[in-house]
Amino acid sequence: MIHSFEMLLHVNYYDIKHLFSYYEINLTRYKYFEAAVKKLTAKMKEQDKTYVVTWVSYKGNDDWNIHLKVDVMKMLKREEINEEDYHLIESNVRKFLVQLFGSSEYFDSHILTRIDYRKDVKLLDRKERELLFHLFEKYTKKYRYKEKVKWGKDENGTPFKYETSQYHKNKSIELIVYSKEDERLEKGEEIQKYDKDIVRYELRLKNKHLNSMKREDKGCGQPKRLETYFSVRLWKEYMGKHVLPIVHKGDYYKIFVAEKKIEESHFSKRNKKSLRSFLVMISKGSIDTPKKHMSKPTYRKYLRDLESIGVNPILIPKNRSDFPDYMKNPFISNRYDNKAFVS
Repeated sequence: MIHSFEMLLHVNYYDIKHLFSYYEINLTRYKYFEAAVKKLTAKMKEQDKTYVVTWVSYKGNDDWNIHLKVDVMKMLKREEINEEDYHLIESNVRKFLVQLFGSSEYFDSHILTRIDYRKDVKLLDRKERELLFHLFEKYTKKYRYKEKVKWGKDENGTPFKYETSQYHKNKSIELIVYSKEDERLEKGEEIQKYDKDIVRYELRLKNKHLNSMKREDKGCGQPKRLETYFSVRLWKEYMGKHVLPIVHKGDYYKIFVAEKKIEESHFSKRNKKSLRSFLVMISKGSIDTPKKHMSKPTYRKYLRDLESIGVNPILIPKNRSDFPDYMKNPFISNRYDNKAFVS
């Protein structure tokens, strides 16, 4: 359910100095405070990647902000994170703050600035993982203002294509689907047992979105507190609204298998012919291609019709003999059923 979260803590200057001292960082040796913060971040990652201070900022009147990132899976050393784990996680964060500052009272006034929801699915066959990311090439370029990103830059600024991940992002929310094994290998990190054969659907709610949801006029009046968002109900709601419309329901088929399912359906001959043309149009272009040739209501109707017979609108390429003729949609068929999400 949860991967990680970030929170802002209001800290006094005495404890800021103690924080750097605790990690054996002499502030007087640094000309720029930002360099000292980078050293602090690096040292915390070396010692325990569960907790990382990503930034320290000055508020005025000897008051400072600490931006603390917490990796819940590393904290509990397990894959399954449930709503019932909240109190254990809060207790562990408080123990960490006591270790640093002698008190956990800073947690009482914490402000949640980001939370990463996730759904992990296990695909034992590497060829199926390859197929899944191949299919992502056909996904929509834009949904709910989230733009699809195909290219990134490495540490040296050199462009590279995302082969084992798929991004949809804006300033408020990011969706990333990626292979955990490949991510570990790229970073030169040890593959944990809970990373093996895993494809992760990760939805990142950033500070701008959390601020919007806090507003009474346009949002839901939701406090920016960890406990508020540590909710299975919200997890299902967000996955249904922001992931399902991109990955779609229904399993993946090659055209001749999809045609058979359409032919066996209850639809009229005319509708069956239209659905086949709809699939071919997407196959030759992308999920967005039919929008250029039909009205929005018709487009949405065809998607609903395919969903009703369990066919994903993205087809497996018929000319790829190395790919199977059929693959279950891992997002809706692996460990959680279709009804778990609200779209």
